[in-house]
Amino acid sequence: MIGLDTNVLVRYLTQDDKEQAGKFQSLFINNVVLCELVWVLSRGYKYKKENITYVLRHIFSTKEFAFEKGSILWEALDEYEHNALDFSDALISRINHNNKCETSYTFDKSANLTKQFSLLKYSEK
Repeated sequence: MIGLDTNVLVRYLTQDDKEQAGKFQSLFINNVVLCELVWVLSRGYKYKKENITYVLRHIFSTKEFAFEKGSILWEALDEYEHNALDFSDALISRINHNNKCETSYTFDKSANLTKQFSLLKYSEK
């Protein structure tokens, strides 16, 4: 098994360098790489959320790829797709929930819109 960094996964997905894109076998993609991928696709390549969810579904369904916890990724994808939060927040939510956390505290108002997060209030000085 070989682990991938985000830049290698982006090459595979975008096929913008055919020589580098063709060098894959059985590959492990960790959760940080997936969060970075979503960031690169949305910020660097200007993908819309619908395109990103399509890409993630494709990746999660590819038999050559292995993941930390596949079921959590599918749950995070569903939460990301149906709520106004980042994929990384959705993944944090699902990982925490899977580890028996009753809630996850956040200062992020958009993440607080889901039932898995609780907004912490703070005073600005």
